[in-house]
Amino acid sequence: MIYEIIETVIKRFPCEYREMLANISSTQKFKKNEFVLKQGKYCNYLWFITKGAVKAFESIERSERVTYFFLDNMFFTNYYCWVTSNPSDIAFKTVEASEIIVIDYPKLEELCAEHHIFDTIGRKMAERIFVEELQLRKLLLNYSATERYEYLEKERPEIFQRFALKDIASFIGITDVSLSRIRKERLHESRTYPM
Repeated sequence: MIYEIIETVIKRFPCEYREMLANISSTQKFKKNEFVLKQGKYCNYLWFITKGAVKAFESIERSERVTYFFLDNMFFTNYYCWVTSNPSDIAFKTVEASEIIVIDYPKLEELCAEHHIFDTIGRKMAERIFVEELQLRKLLLNYSATERYEYLEKERPEIFQRFALKDIASFIGITDVSLSRIRKERLHESRTYPM
């Protein structure tokens, strides 16, 4: 599936380049609640989830602040960490047993320098991520907790099936109690005003 995802940003990803990518990749299995990357460690990989779910979070004063959710057929990394050569300010942890393709970042950069197609893929993927993060920033800054919940419910309903409610509450920026209240209000509204 990784090649199909790549071909959403370029029309065709020829076999010779697929082999090059496979040569710098390996598949790893992770148990539920296993770290893919710990906060404070260096990030030297690009990951692709073939099966499973991963949350990104930062630990602040013994509490977790969830910053993103990743599911099947999604790439993830801490690009800021890689570019700045700083330790990672976030951690990635599985929330269910997962199978992940691990791509060596330094070797990927070599492929980008040698073969224009990899550089093009990287640029187009980065543009897609930039747009998603800009939308996310607007969501978190400009909308109420209820509106943020409704957005997730509409745009990413699978999150509610695969991630704990406490993680969703953390991502929205509210407490578990507030999330429960929003969910009860929404349930009450749907029963009172059937569509």
